[in-house]
Amino acid sequence: MLEDDEHECPETTTNIFGRLTFTWMTPLMRLGYREPLVMDDLWNLKEDNQSAIIGDVFQKYWDEELKKEKPSLVRALIRTVGRPYLFAALFKALQDILQFTQPMLLRELMGWVASYSSGDPTVPAYRGVFIAVGMFLTAVCQTMFLHQYFHRCFTTGMRLRAALVTSIYRKTLVLSNGSRQKSTVGEIVNHMSVDAQRLMDLCTYFHIVWSGPFQIIIALTLLWGTMGPSIWAGVAVMILAVPLNTFLAKRMRSLQKIQMGNKDARVKLMNEILNGIKVIKLYAWETPFLEKIGYIRNDLELATLKKIGVFTAVQNFTWSSIPFFVSLSTFAVFIATSGVALTSQIAFVAISLFTLLQFPLSVFPNVITSIIEASVSLYRIEAYLSSEELDPTAVIHEDYRAMPGWTPDVPLVDIEKGSFKWSDEDADVVLKDINLAVKKGDVTAVVGRVGSGKSSLISALLGDMVKKNGKVTLRGSIAYVPQQPWVMNATLRDNIVFGHRWDPIFYDRVLEACSLKSDIQILSAGDQTEIGERGINLSGGQKARVSLARAIYARADIYLLDDPLSAVDAHVGRHIFDNVVGPEGILKNKARILVTHGIAFLHKVDNVVMLREGEVILNGTFDELMNQRSELYALMTDYGNQQRSSGQNSEDEDTDDTLGPTSHEDTQPTDPGHCEEESALNREQEYIRRERLSSTSSANSSMTLRRASLASIGKHVKKAQNKDRLMTVEETAKGSVDNSVYKEYAKSCSVAGVCMVLGFQILAQLAGVGANVWLKHWTSGDKDGNGGSGFSVWVNLAIYAGIGWSGTLFTVSQTLSLWILCAIRSARVLHAHMLESVVRSPMSFFDTTPLGRILNRFSKDQHTVDEVLPRSFQGYFRVLFAVIATILVIAVSTPFFLILVIPLGFIYMYIQRYYLATSRELKRLDSVGKSPIYSHFQETIAGVSTIRAYGQQRRFTFENEIRLDDNQRAYFPSISCNRWLAVRLEFLGSIIIFGAAIFAVIGVIYGTGTSIIDAGVVGLSVSYALSVTQALNWVIRTYCEIETNIVSVERVKEYIELPTEKYESDRTVSKEWPEKGQINFQDYGARYRPGLDLALRDLSMNVRPQEKIGIVGRTGAGKSSMSLSLFRIIEAAKGNITIDGVDISTLRLFDLRSRLTIIPQDPVLFAGAVRENLDPFGTASDAELWDALELAHLKEHVSKMEGKLNAVVLEGGENFSVGQRQLICLARALLRRTNILVLDEATAAIDVETDAIIQETIRKQFADCTILTIAHRINTVMDSDRILVLDQGNIAEFDSPQNLLENKDSVFYSMAHEAGLVD
Repeated sequence: MLEDDEHECPETTTNIFGRLTFTWMTPLMRLGYREPLVMDDLWNLKEDNQSAIIGDVFQKYWDEELKKEKPSLVRALIRTVGRPYLFAALFKALQDILQFTQPMLLRELMGWVASYSSGDPTVPAYRGVFIAVGMFLTAVCQTMFLHQYFHRCFTTGMRLRAALVTSIYRKTLVLSNGSRQKSTVGEIVNHMSVDAQRLMDLCTYFHIVWSGPFQIIIALTLLWGTMGPSIWAGVAVMILAVPLNTFLAKRMRSLQKIQMGNKDARVKLMNEILNGIKVIKLYAWETPFLEKIGYIRNDLELATLKKIGVFTAVQNFTWSSIPFFVSLSTFAVFIATSGVALTSQIAFVAISLFTLLQFPLSVFPNVITSIIEASVSLYRIEAYLSSEELDPTAVIHEDYRAMPGWTPDVPLVDIEKGSFKWSDEDADVVLKDINLAVKKGDVTAVVGRVGSGKSSLISALLGDMVKKNGKVTLRGSIAYVPQQPWVMNATLRDNIVFGHRWDPIFYDRVLEACSLKSDIQILSAGDQTEIGERGINLSGGQKARVSLARAIYARADIYLLDDPLSAVDAHVGRHIFDNVVGPEGILKNKARILVTHGIAFLHKVDNVVMLREGEVILNGTFDELMNQRSELYALMTDYGNQQRSSGQNSEDEDTDDTLGPTSHEDTQPTDPGHCEEESALNREQEYIRRERLSSTSSANSSMTLRRASLASIGKHVKKAQNKDRLMTVEETAKGSVDNSVYKEYAKSCSVAGVCMVLGFQILAQLAGVGANVWLKHWTSGDKDGNGGSGFSVWVNLAIYAGIGWSGTLFTVSQTLSLWILCAIRSARVLHAHMLESVVRSPMSFFDTTPLGRILNRFSKDQHTVDEVLPRSFQGYFRVLFAVIATILVIAVSTPFFLILVIPLGFIYMYIQRYYLATSRELKRLDSVGKSPIYSHFQETIAGVSTIRAYGQQRRFTFENEIRLDDNQRAYFPSISCNRWLAVRLEFLGSIIIFGAAIFAVIGVIYGTGTSIIDAGVVGLSVSYALSVTQALNWVIRTYCEIETNIVSVERVKEYIELPTEKYESDRTVSKEWPEKGQINFQDYGARYRPGLDLALRDLSMNVRPQEKIGIVGRTGAGKSSMSLSLFRIIEAAKGNITIDGVDISTLRLFDLRSRLTIIPQDPVLFAGAVRENLDPFGTASDAELWDALELAHLKEHVSKMEGKLNAVVLEGGENFSVGQRQLICLARALLRRTNILVLDEATAAIDVETDAIIQETIRKQFADCTILTIAHRINTVMDSDRILVLDQGNIAEFDSPQNLLENKDSVFYSMAHEAGLVD
């Protein structure tokens, strides 16, 4: 590959010509043309573009600002990045002036043609050649200046972003708690992603603030010189158009807002459907949900899209008719008032000047609104950067090793009369008069009720709280285990080592002590397994232990452990206490503060501190406090004896008054049998269940969801080997897009529509050329003001008006047909196909694809197809036909010009090929590199107290700078390659201008008789040539935009072609089937997805009608697989299942699934009304619904809710407790009344009494059904008719409970024995 020195950016070493023409980009362009670029091909950033350096400079100026009365972010930014930006203004001014020399030169040229061809001897021939060369040079200089200006602006924008992003990141690490609570994580991330981006974009067009008025003044002065006072008619039209355009833009914006709302609603519903897809499939509820989405999509979203289309047409109408109106009104007034003939010389120069004037007039108002929007961002960032920071003096840090005369009696942790509160604004202190001393080698346990200030005490020691008075001293380094473990998106090993020196022997001891060895064996790539965002592929207990391991590995002197034992199973907790925290643990020589709810451990600690309402009420050794019969004694006698029997199972919120055994398990509380090891096995499902997006608004989703593309921390980490990845990696397409994608898109747009759009576009272009040709025809003959060509002046004007008008009408019809015929149809067709295809995909697809990625297709890619692509295509065709028209006009007026066209065409194609390949990859690298910055930032905000406790701020800042620089490394070439292209193409444009002019001159000098060229023809061809330079550039830029955006169609197409479940089948069954409920498995085997082992092997069994079967087995024995195979969520790999003699694999899925009922393990509710959750098809009457609720013991609760059956259910059923959700699932089953019921034992979330009631209801209501119960607790299936014991997907035993229990060697007996049901 490239050597190191080649990785320096060549821009600095290039000479002046290279810089002006951007030749230094060429090697990269060439490389990108040969093979798709990757990050390693890009140059390193120049010194002064590196974020660390810019960040330091900015920090210096910003600190100076903060000392002032009113700190100003603008001043600091100008001092940091202002110099080259001001220099760019000089280029801009020069370019503006040169822009207006062209029409003047055109006037000279036409004057020369007129006088030379009329035979005026005083006019020399070489003068024409000079003018042509002058035009060429002016055009070239203009190009050079313009792109130097742009380049300066873009690099300034890039550096501005670097300054802001680094300073926002640094600020986040020192925010005080008060300021931290003023804004949510989402808002802070938005400062970095949205606000910084907006200011960066502002850099590119801020100069128009002075340049716009400057251009307008020049243009008006020159026009005045050309046509005198009659120009004011044209100017008046232009000025009147400004408020009209502003009004249209406002209306557009409000429509866009409505559209955003519709899109959010649709994405939110999609998010829910994807979260509950398993339930939707099990209940065969696809249709009602597809209808719901169809309503939002077709009746709301596409209707608004139609309005947007009509408005775009109106906007286009004003856009295309204004320049025409301007020239029309000016000419009319000129003819009426001036008394001078309207010669072609005057007409074409005026048209050129008016086109130049149109740009500043139309852009200026937009720039002003953008500046207002950006200033909001500026103030938000300014407020954030000047918000209050942590008080660095709150905690005194010393090192006991350096203290003279230190003895082990001097405590390492010392609080004297400390009072603390969370922020200065708070009225009350949270902790008052705290006295606490912990010596080296001691454990102090902190106990107290929920909310008594235990965690606040830890925060006070970390310096996160505001100290009102007192003194806090820590003599030594700190390690901290937060209550909610914080895990980074990196490998497991990186999470534990956490930037410290690698020591394999000690690392091993740490894993042993935290009993992480067995977990690491389960993980696919061992400790090199990549942990997802927010620790998504670890269970709650595993996260807690990783967080503890990180603390031990840090080898600190002081350990602050905030309830590390509650999230783990009881037996693991004991192991950890004995091996880590306790008197014999790995930390026995350190000072430890342990916040705990586990009373069982208290007799083993050196000191117990009890808090109540922020004050220490007890402080002493365990024995002392017990002998005093203190509160601790009461607590121990009440709960100490229960502690061993009740597994840690209650949620933190439930322990209102008692300091009971509480736990922060995962989002679903689990029973002891469902221990951590099991959840590690089940983590494929956990992944999906916990992938609750932090926010599903489409703007954020594109940032937060790119799970797959996250680079792992540091460059040196090996990625988890691909076969071990649970989630499939998102493929980014390489190279150019396949033609089939364009065909697919055209097909979805309807071929007729596409032809109409192109037809109208061609007609519009023809009309535009026609009007100008007529103008030339009329003004050339009109020497004496009576209208040449035999018509009166006004008739000529009327014909001109008619041709021009028809052009605008064609443009409008083109826009309307584009939006209403094509865009909306393609949006509807593609979305409908994709939605149906995704919902009908097999479960294995949802298990291996992160939700965020699927949502991304429905939000970002669908948005591109809906709105961005039609715009890109429209722009492309408009520019393309304009260029073709120009070339034709020049070629017709000066046929010699065709000699030039052919070589130019080849060069053009050559440049374009280079550009497209490279720019596409650079854009891709740039957008892929953005998400790691934001996700790393989000992670940092979540773990900021941990990062501070370990003193790792430098490392994380550096990490942020690396990610930002990586992104800027791709951004810098991607803006430079646009400049590279523009300079080259505009040079071709200059050649075209030169060609048009010089061939006209030659034609005049050497033409004889009929072939002599008159001034009108020259004016026509050269004024067209002048307008072509920018157009050439835009043809390629818009084409590139289409290529970038058509990828979305490709991705949508990929999802449309997903394999689906076998929904359709010819075989139908009677209404009553299955009337008996007899189930038969014959040599049945099934697997979750191809490539995995069989989950069920050779099952052969027969279930008699109305029999009650209990299914038991250890974790992973295939219990759930069995229920899934009945519903054909997993298809048979061999053998078959028959129900009442019908082979289920021959049925329609809807028939099968709607005739069976399951009460699934994790209850899923959908946002909407209670009624829709019970009965989405709306077939049951109210009375039936109330009956079902009554039997499910929910009638009371629902009738108290507002709206009763129409009461609102929040997303994910958050306004119901887990137990109530379970009961709703029971009510669903009661409503369906099928003859086969599958119970996936889910009583983990329900208290004992409710559990008994449910069992009773099921026994009564489903007495004449066949019931299969999958049990985790054996006592629930003791009364079954027969019990099926599964082991590793095989049938181990199948007999009545009595027979199995009599046989002391049976597996069932041993399981019952473990559960304590038999002696």
